[in-house]
Amino acid sequence: MLRKSDVLGVRVIFLDKDRNAISGLSYALEFCGRSVEGKTEADGLSKRIVTDRASDKVRILIERLDGTRKELAFVESGYGNKLVTTVSESIMVTAKTEKHPVSKASPPKKKDPIVPAFDPNTKQPPTDQKKDLGPVSTPIKTPDGKPATQVEGDIPDLDLFLEKYVGGELSEEDIIAAAKDLKCEPGLIFAIAKQESSSSSFFKIGSRTVPKILYERHWFLKLTRPNKKAKSPYEEKYHDICGPAYHLTTKNKKKELIDRTTGSAPLADDIYGPQGLAQYKRLVKAYQLDKDAALQSCSWGKFQIMGFNFKAAGFSNVTEFTKAMSRGDAEHMKAFLKFAKSNPTLLSGLQNKKFELIAEGHNGAEWKKINPKYASNLEVFYKEYIKSK
Repeated sequence: MLRKSDVLGVRVIFLDKDRNAISGLSYALEFCGRSVEGKTEADGLSKRIVTDRASDKVRILIERLDGTRKELAFVESGYGNKLVTTVSESIMVTAKTEKHPVSKASPPKKKDPIVPAFDPNTKQPPTDQKKDLGPVSTPIKTPDGKPATQVEGDIPDLDLFLEKYVGGELSEEDIIAAAKDLKCEPGLIFAIAKQESSSSSFFKIGSRTVPKILYERHWFLKLTRPNKKAKSPYEEKYHDICGPAYHLTTKNKKKELIDRTTGSAPLADDIYGPQGLAQYKRLVKAYQLDKDAALQSCSWGKFQIMGFNFKAAGFSNVTEFTKAMSRGDAEHMKAFLKFAKSNPTLLSGLQNKKFELIAEGHNGAEWKKINPKYASNLEVFYKEYIKSK
């Protein structure tokens, strides 16, 4: 017989805007007429509470600087041991206020230009070799002796695994040529490309054009385990980038995502999070912990080939693969052709127009648990291509 503690546990992780754990944050969890208070641990986690019923509501509050409380969320306990992820709109840094030296200069006038203590255009060097993730605050003084705080963030050197974008989206001729090479219909390659990256396979981070990725934390967990029975050295401290997989299951006659390990229902942000910049934030943090595992834990580009498939895609290591993926769609197609030829299931699905085989070949045997509509989507996009001709 299961105890309440086995199925009705709730815990909260508090992250800042840059997805760093917020430690020492005063919080309160109100539920079932009770209140549990405390301060978050170094990994941003709250205490674990146990509710009475799955339908019980848990109110999550944090303490403001003035001592008042702010409600962050109101969640249902549900079954399983739920980990609720909360992400702040601000970046959290540690700083100490000090007295400024008395200035003999006259107060500035309204028309006087504002001169920053440091040049805001100075490029901060990458921090790939930091011992721990998150911002590091150091008390310093400005050139004129005023106290200030210098904050060193997590800034990776993207040049280590990306190259300059050269441009060029796939054309109709490219798709036809690829289909001829694989001995299949062009509409099938069009369908995979649309399923994996419906619009452009690149986007901008600042002035830099980078390939679209999807960071999958369960692969980082698998790839950083010394063996199948051992734990990853990062799963207890970095829950946001190293954690269990999720899959679809039927509960109360509804299909929903649950944690494979605990059976809990995660929030959307626990699964993959928003597209674009948020994916790179996860990647660059993982990259500072384990470079190869981080790059292998992402799917890349037009056809969203997983990094751990770098050999099947024709590369000797994952860094060469990611650099190629950063150059343009032409490289994505080259990688896909080699990947398809090295994958009997995918190749058979393409050559025999079997949508479920294509889905299995591209996503693995458990593709239905990840996206049960994948095969039917391919068929819809294939018919869309045929109709357009």
